[in-house]
Amino acid sequence: MNKKIIIFLSIVILIITIIVFLIFINNKTGSSESKLLPVEYENESQNEMENIIEESDTQEKIINMIENQGFSANEDIYELAQEYDGRETIVIKASVQYKVALAGMIKQAVPDFNEINNLLEKAPTHTGVWVEENSRSEFLEILKNITNGNYNIDENGFLIKNQVLFPNNYDKIIIDMIDDGGLYIFDISSITYLVDEVTGEIKEYPFEDMDPNQEYEYFESDNKYMFIISENIQEKINKQEALKKILENK
Repeated sequence: MNKKIIIFLSIVILIITIIVFLIFINNKTGSSESKLLPVEYENESQNEMENIIEESDTQEKIINMIENQGFSANEDIYELAQEYDGRETIVIKASVQYKVALAGMIKQAVPDFNEINNLLEKAPTHTGVWVEENSRSEFLEILKNITNGNYNIDENGFLIKNQVLFPNNYDKIIIDMIDDGGLYIFDISSITYLVDEVTGEIKEYPFEDMDPNQEYEYFESDNKYMFIISENIQEKINKQEALKKILENK
């Protein structure tokens, strides 16, 4: 047998050996994967299952609380919360209250649930500080009295910062709010709009009439914040001090 044939046969044998080895490894890996792959994704699957169970338990608690307390609202608008003593209770979802209050502010009247989405199409979509149309002049005047800066509001209702040579603490907070990626909505009004926790109906909430010393109402949802400063019709508060508190607690 000449040398070339020997080399050829050696290569063929080597190739066959490699193929057999790869098949063996693949079969072994395959049998292992039937055990290992589920383990690899076991944590993810387990977390998903735990989330499903937790959501189911939460929903069951909400339904039980609704029944026990005689509420007639749709269960989907509620979420669990804790009272000061640690007891669980149900409240209207913060995102629902935010949307309802914003829709009411835009409509300037009690909104219906079926028109909220259409009303919110008129809501600000950019980040920054946005002021309700009827409140813009007064808001700028209040801002002028507590800051060192010179601010304007553009045609879309957003606060514009001009150059501030000697910013005070409130200027710094305002500038940060304009630039930090959140949406901050301001309105000057003595009323807002809330979902009643018992009936699930949207109602007008005249918070100044109910408490003349209440300086503002506050709503929050997904990096969006809304502040409704009291009109102070009953002259019990100071709007400048109210805005200062809002900025200090930002």
